[in-house]
Amino acid sequence: MRAARRAADQGSRRRLDRVDVIGVIGFTQSLAKELGPHGIRVNAILPGIIEGPRIEGVIAARAKQVGISHEEMTGRYLQNISLRRMTSPYDVASMVAFLLSDAGINISGQSLGVDGNVETL
Repeated sequence: MRAARRAADQGSRRRLDRVDVIGVIGFTQSLAKELGPHGIRVNAILPGIIEGPRIEGVIAARAKQVGISHEEMTGRYLQNISLRRMTSPYDVASMVAFLLSDAGINISGQSLGVDGNVETL
């Protein structure tokens, strides 16, 4: 939720993304309230920058646009993440597994950032 709120507080350049995230948070909380009495838990996972071909293409295009190396642009992206690493599909799957396990039995209505603490985009 912290990542979603942080994104919502940033300037107008990613307005649609912020609206989408805020909508997901509100929808998650509403569903949790509605379905909780039936024993159904509802949570949202807010992934960060997911490593893989898509982000590699985005980084390559941006690096070309500003005239720097792919490695330098990757470094710029990672500078905006406190843990200095992209999120792996395994990271997201691990959070899902945790929420579905007995350890997550009392977690509902939450929006959980799995993003290494993205500070800004």
